Amino acid sequence: PREPPRGPSIASKASATIRVTIKTVAMGMFGATLSIAVMNWPSSVIDDEQQRMQILSCLFCTGLLIVAMEDLVGINKSAVMMILAATMWTFLGVGYHPTKSKVGANALHKELDRGLQDVGSVILFLLPAMGVVESIDHFDGFALVTLTIRRCMAGHRGRLMPIICIFTFFLSSVIDNLTSTIVALKILRSLAAKDQDFRHVCGSLAVIAANAGGVWSAVGDVTTTMLWIQSKVTAPKLVVTLFLPSVVAGVLPLLGIWWQWRRDMQRNGTEPRESRARVNSGNSGVADDDSSQMSKKAQRRVEKQPLSMNGRTAADMSQKVTAKKVLVLVVGILLILMVPTLKILTGLPPYLGMLLALGTFWMLTDSLDLSVEESSGVPGNSPRSTGGHDEAGVMAALHKVDLSGLLFFAGVLLAVGALDSAGVLRRYATNLVQATHGSPVALCTLLGLSSAVVDNVPLVQAAIDMFNQVSTDDPLWHLIALAAGTGGSCLSVGSIAGVTLMSMEGVGFLWYL
Repeated sequence: PREPPRGPSIASKASATIRVTIKTVAMGMFGATLSIAVMNWPSSVIDDEQQRMQILSCLFCTGLLIVAMEDLVGINKSAVMMILAATMWTFLGVGYHPTKSKVGANALHKELDRGLQDVGSVILFLLPAMGVVESIDHFDGFALVTLTIRRCMAGHRGRLMPIICIFTFFLSSVIDNLTSTIVALKILRSLAAKDQDFRHVCGSLAVIAANAGGVWSAVGDVTTTMLWIQSKVTAPKLVVTLFLPSVVAGVLPLLGIWWQWRRDMQRNGTEPRESRARVNSGNSGVADDDSSQMSKKAQRRVEKQPLSMNGRTAADMSQKVTAKKVLVLVVGILLILMVPTLKILTGLPPYLGMLLALGTFWMLTDSLDLSVEESSGVPGNSPRSTGGHDEAGVMAALHKVDLSGLLFFAGVLLAVGALDSAGVLRRYATNLVQATHGSPVALCTLLGLSSAVVDNVPLVQAAIDMFNQVSTDDPLWHLIALAAGTGGSCLSVGSIAGVTLMSMEGVGFLWYL
């Protein structure tokens, strides 16, 4: 007789209850805050600066909690951040009484313009940066890089971790941690296309390496650039002082994660699904007492097995690395390197340099007629037809840009901008100084941990204002640069590189933690 269907387990019921509770509480807070802002009542809550900062801080923490529990709650993080940013700015804006006071309206517009300038500069940088990297990948320009990495791996998949970590570490010091993370993730998608878990581990290492590599270069990280532009540090002294600490900050996590991965491999015999199927095919009759021995053999075979590249072997790749693909790679890298060069020589904002890079790359590929020949031979890169016109080349590559990730970026930056405009971040920085009694080590430690939750730019700017009398190249500035640059690696939302990993690879907040 058939067993009666089992009802939902206690764990599933508890999970559903938690999911409904979090959604109800979060949406209730957002709805209540919007209602207060729309009705402009009670005035004691709206006009009181202390209560306003407390409410905005609670809203921000609630939004981070929902993002952290995205897999459990089932709400996309981009939607959460867009609602959060709009709610925070609406509540903050009514405090200026823009409909009743012209002075208040002008003050609100000034704050909004400042916030939009910060957000717009990042989004306008990120969009063409992703476009350039996607275009290089569309023309299969990374074939040479992936082939070189494969040869360095020499058939040992575990070597990909240190290789991608070292590659991203030095690349981020030349360009920036955002672009270097995008490049590393695109390469990982080629090298570990079918092994998502392993790709996520390597991607996390790339984020840590990108943040650490940007610290010892004046153009590698935005906070280091701030200190350099405001003459708090000099480029030669920065390299000499922070190179070794940056290496330690990037290498120690690599050793720990690499050791943990190898331990998990030895303990569980973990292997990619396609490799497990290939190893176990035809062995269904093996006795149970031999399964352990077979698992160890399979494990060693998988550990030494090269990662698949969409079904292509290294020999195939060596035949397909053409002169045009090398040209695309060289042109793309040179155009990316042009961005910090223009910033140093002319003071041009990075987003304008990246827009120039994308436009130049687009024009060159169209002029050299690379679209038809190169994109047709790459799987998934066939031209699209829209409105009666075939789209190929850069146009086809732009369709692959993750718009939901860009919206998530915009929401995070706008929410942090609301905290900054309300004075929350500056007050927090002041409290840090008071709590540490001026101790540079304690201050920088708390500053680094804080940068994992909120944007490190206003925190560093507040530190610059407070310690403006400290001389150039003082150890305090080097500690601030190191802490602010590497502290964001503690959480996936703590740095723009980590947010890029979340948006491009779908890595969860709790998984990264």
